[in-house]
Amino acid sequence: MLTLVRIFAIENIAMMFIRTVEMRAAVAALAITALFAATPARAQSQAAAQASPASASRSAAVPQASASPAAKKTLRQEVTALVAKYTPDRLKRDLEFKKAAALFPDFCRHWEQDLRERETNNLSKLRFDLKNGFETATYTAYSKVAGCESHQSKDGYSIGKLTYEEFIYYLAGKSRDEAKHASPRAISDTHTTEIFRWDNGKWFY
Repeated sequence: MLTLVRIFAIENIAMMFIRTVEMRAAVAALAITALFAATPARAQSQAAAQASPASASRSAAVPQASASPAAKKTLRQEVTALVAKYTPDRLKRDLEFKKAAALFPDFCRHWEQDLRERETNNLSKLRFDLKNGFETATYTAYSKVAGCESHQSKDGYSIGKLTYEEFIYYLAGKSRDEAKHASPRAISDTHTTEIFRWDNGKWFY
């Protein structure tokens, strides 16, 4: 069983703990109160500090306002250009360009395949001429597509451009069969640029 001395000791410790907790709570409450009290004053001082440079800048800007019509005109032009840029028609063209630009690489690959087929067709339709005892012929061949890019015009229309080389090859042999299997010799090289436009959801030549 607990003795009276131990009981009194426990009670004293408990009271000291309660007083300590109460003191800490009181200090915290005072700190919070002080913080709320200081907030309006700080806000007012900050507002005053912000107001004074603003008023100074206004007073400094007054004599310059009448002397800057060019700046006003430039600003008006910028606003007009911005409004024109974001008209419904322009927004529609911007959306069209996103789709067109995404599809143009596939269009370029398809165009390159068309060039291969065209070259094969040219080889199948060789026209021979007899010159100095040799059967000769020329045909057109094409390089791979070297450039494939799309962009918007000033008005927002989608434009595609691809580039490649176009060669004229010369064949010669004692017979037509020999000429067909001879190593072709390039006699002409033309840098070709093709321009395309986007219309009705597809690229057109």
